Amino acid sequence: MVFEELLQTQVISILQFTIVIAIGVIVTKMVTDAATDFFKRKDIKKMITKMGYEEPIIELITMVIKYVFYFITFIIALSQFGFAKVVLDAIIILIALFIIIIILFSLKDFVPNAAAGIYLSTFKSIKKGDVLAIGGYMGKVVDINLVSITLEDETGRLTIIPNSNVVKKEIIKIPKKARGGKK
Repeated sequence: MVFEELLQTQVISILQFTIVIAIGVIVTKMVTDAATDFFKRKDIKKMITKMGYEEPIIELITMVIKYVFYFITFIIALSQFGFAKVVLDAIIILIALFIIIIILFSLKDFVPNAAAGIYLSTFKSIKKGDVLAIGGYMGKVVDINLVSITLEDETGRLTIIPNSNVVKKEIIKIPKKARGGKK
């Protein structure tokens, strides 16, 4: 008797799972088609191009909508078996790890440049207005900030050198006498 009840419960859960998946696929198709039709309108395309985006952004948006709806459908279907909380917890952990990895990769260039910028600003060896030769570049220092130094050459061309490169290269300060300036 208990086995039959358990079997009936599982069969009902499987049927509910299948129905939710079928409805989810149909709703996702309808919403995706509606979104595609909306974004294909001339006035919407014109607005998107005015904002500085091109047509592939439309495909990206509809793809995101489609997969968000599939994800919601899957979670609702899994709730028929009681797995939804476990799956959501795992997905939240994966998203958090993904965000942490993105942040770490985005900081991989900033941290060394900032450390070098702090080093350069602490020793005040380079100031605005100095004429320097750094590596293969030469020019007047027009900006010094936490991550880079900007040099301007005689032609007015600006060269931005990351601070981590500045501290690794030989820095030659060109005196005013050598530049042809007054003492």
